[in-house]
Amino acid sequence: MRYLFNRLTLKFKLISLFFLVFTLSSIAENIYIIHFVNNEYLQTSRQHVENIANIISSTDNIIKNIQSPSPQSLSFIQHDTEQIQKLTQVDFVVVFNMQGVRLSHPDKNKIGQLIVGGDEGKVLKGESYTSIAEGTLGNSIRAFSPIFNSDHQQIGAVLVGQTLKKIDHLASRTSQSIWFSLLASLSVSSILALLLSRNIKKILYGLEPSEMAQLFEERDAIIRTVKEGIVVINRDGSITQINNEAKRILRITSCKSDIIGTQIADIIPNTRLHEVMQSGLAEYDCEQNINGVVILTNRAPLFVNGALVGAIASFRDMTEIRQLAENLTGVNRYADALRSQSHEFNNKLHVIYGLAFNNNKQELIDYLEEIIGNQQAESKLVTQAIKDPIISGFLNSKFSRARELGVYLNFNINGILSPISDTSVTHSLITILGNLIDNSLDAVQFLEEKQINVNLQINNDTFNIEINDNGEGISEEDTQRIFQKGYSTKGDNRGIGLYLVLASIDELNGHIELCDLSNKKGTCFKVLLPIKAIYREKKIHG
Repeated sequence: MRYLFNRLTLKFKLISLFFLVFTLSSIAENIYIIHFVNNEYLQTSRQHVENIANIISSTDNIIKNIQSPSPQSLSFIQHDTEQIQKLTQVDFVVVFNMQGVRLSHPDKNKIGQLIVGGDEGKVLKGESYTSIAEGTLGNSIRAFSPIFNSDHQQIGAVLVGQTLKKIDHLASRTSQSIWFSLLASLSVSSILALLLSRNIKKILYGLEPSEMAQLFEERDAIIRTVKEGIVVINRDGSITQINNEAKRILRITSCKSDIIGTQIADIIPNTRLHEVMQSGLAEYDCEQNINGVVILTNRAPLFVNGALVGAIASFRDMTEIRQLAENLTGVNRYADALRSQSHEFNNKLHVIYGLAFNNNKQELIDYLEEIIGNQQAESKLVTQAIKDPIISGFLNSKFSRARELGVYLNFNINGILSPISDTSVTHSLITILGNLIDNSLDAVQFLEEKQINVNLQINNDTFNIEINDNGEGISEEDTQRIFQKGYSTKGDNRGIGLYLVLASIDELNGHIELCDLSNKKGTCFKVLLPIKAIYREKKIHG
């Protein structure tokens, strides 16, 4: 396999590499985009049918005709819903009474029959909501909205829906253009790879990399086998090539890779290769004394395409020169330092191992606290009262963040919070606690004395959260808008934290309010959550 790969041309390798990398990245990106587009279509359709259902449920004509059911009024209802369905381009609009009997339907034969889908129960109890269920027209997104009369008595409900088949069709049309752009991009990348490979081959005189490697190997073999010492330098005077015979004559013990890049003057102090490069004239059969040893040397400048690129020296009978024994001194000192640090680290590991092996848990904890500065006392209160590992770990992490900002963070917890089985509830609690604590950290960051108090009280009925700080507080004007999405006093691209807090509290059927600090500076939020919402049965989706 390796042999076959080496036999492949540079052009084929480059095109294959470009194609593979671009294909994989583009496919991954397009799959993500298509998934995102499908979700956007789904969410847009959900909002669309929900808005239409709310509008229809408050339409006076619909309400009037439902209150006075007659063949004529039912005809009006059917006519109005058909017009709305046509104008809004939804797949169906169904009005039904409190017994679930259809008063309108896209298929007139279905009028007078009971509504199907199994998801209409809550709307007959006065709730508005959306769902995905299978009706007579297939799987669809369905929005329900109750219809009330002027006395606020429910007299029926409206169902507006969009079939998933239509949504998938709209999304697939967008996906087709995305895949077409992918194919076009792949074509362009292949062309670019082809042009690049041609340019590289031109630079390499039309040789394949394997052929270039063979030329270098042949050149090295020739230089190694000649009986003369050879040294080549570039225009900067750095050695670019040296053979074994030159190393023997110069008595250099360093390997070739260490010599390459070294200044020629460091190897041969009285070298004349610089003068040869400056004059551009070769010198043959010249005697040179190097540390009392006479050698016969030839020196010549090197030209490529008429430009000077360096110089070469070949020599024989060269006497020994002093070796470069001190070159590795600095490296040796560095290695000694590493050995010392490694020894110290191993000693600590041995202590830890010994304490663990002998089951000396407390001594091990004390030793680790001494090494890493663990703040065990801070987290003890949280871990004892908060038994849910995710929430406990999250609250403990706030201690580290507070220490970084120089904030005194105090927890006061009464009661025990048992582990929570529903991960969505855990996520909601983290959203509530995290955003409120982070807001307090922001509020006190520029104060000299920074303090935040977190009071948690858990009893049989409620989970009470109170978080207060000594910051500047919230103005009366801002208190009316702080829970609005996008509203913030901290600048642009903010205003989402408290909005998410309120949404999470609503999800748990809770309540939040700003509490009175009796003319003291700062902000205090109180959150009340029912225990039964926290320990509700985990919802199973499907």
